[in-house]
Amino acid sequence: MSLNVPSRRLVKSAGYQTASTLSPSSSAHNTALIAAFQSLHIAPNSRSFHSTPQAQWFWGRKKKEDKGLEAEMMGTKDARKKLMGHLGTKVEGQSIFEDEISKIEPQDPDAAAAAGKEVRKVRRPGNMTAPGASLAKEHLARAIDPDPRSRERWERKMIIHQIKNGTNPFSREKREDRIARTERQLRSKSPWFATSTKKLVKLAHQIQGKTVEDAIVQMRYSKKKMAREVRIQLEQARDQAVVERGMGLGGQQEPGSKKPEIKIQTKEGKHLTITDPSKMYVSEAWVNRGPFRNPRLDYRARGKLNFMWRPTTSISVVLKEEKTRIREHEERVAKKLRRKPWVHLPDRPIYGQRQHYSW
Repeated sequence: MSLNVPSRRLVKSAGYQTASTLSPSSSAHNTALIAAFQSLHIAPNSRSFHSTPQAQWFWGRKKKEDKGLEAEMMGTKDARKKLMGHLGTKVEGQSIFEDEISKIEPQDPDAAAAAGKEVRKVRRPGNMTAPGASLAKEHLARAIDPDPRSRERWERKMIIHQIKNGTNPFSREKREDRIARTERQLRSKSPWFATSTKKLVKLAHQIQGKTVEDAIVQMRYSKKKMAREVRIQLEQARDQAVVERGMGLGGQQEPGSKKPEIKIQTKEGKHLTITDPSKMYVSEAWVNRGPFRNPRLDYRARGKLNFMWRPTTSISVVLKEEKTRIREHEERVAKKLRRKPWVHLPDRPIYGQRQHYSW
């Protein structure tokens, strides 16, 4: 153990004491102690020393390597490298992001020089887009399927329910279930806009029933102030429907083949010709009133004060495919054919007759 403070002071001052300075009546023990102190040769301004021996039983043991939290969570160094390489791989197979990957993919300098092309310097890695979003397979899958365990449980439950109903001879698939299984739709709601419902509902009526492309064109050339915000919301809803629901991806035809035309009539009586059943259109559009913004003060006469409440409004749209309109048209036609002929005087029994006039 280390010496205490009085012992350190004694050791420091002992190096400068000689045998003549001490009294001759000192014992042999004091003489031996003085000789030991003189052999230390401690300078006056030197630091205090530790009296622990140089070799201890625990000094030869090797400390265990502290792997840290990262090593415990990620495993060994090779495992971390393998995981980073796996996350850094690009999307495999056909994808809607192939054009973005090809634009940012780094070029080979030797191959570009041999072909006579200019070598383009790319500062970003090959698996990143221009804004900086990742195109790794795991990252894209996490964006499309944020909770895979819940999705698997739901799919397992639906399969069990379907098999259970299929084995029952008296069971029949409901109309709502059949529509949800065969058709796709997307509901999108915009943030709160600094306008009123009276102004924004005009734009909702303008885009309702039109295809997404026609609705975007209408909002692009509209003179309304909120038309730009509605156009941005329509573009975001269209992209979300393509990525998450796979809507609007069935319009590819072989070169030289003629697209079949389907003529339908909408519920409002408008005749349409459909060439692509997977084309998206705005099925529903409505507005909702939101919270009021900070009010403005309106100073009136005689010291009165009015509050001008500024409203906020959001617009919601439901995107569906043209196959939904085709099904609705066929159902209306079938319902009309099931009607019986109208009879002016139906043949029904007469009851409650009286022998006298009742007027």
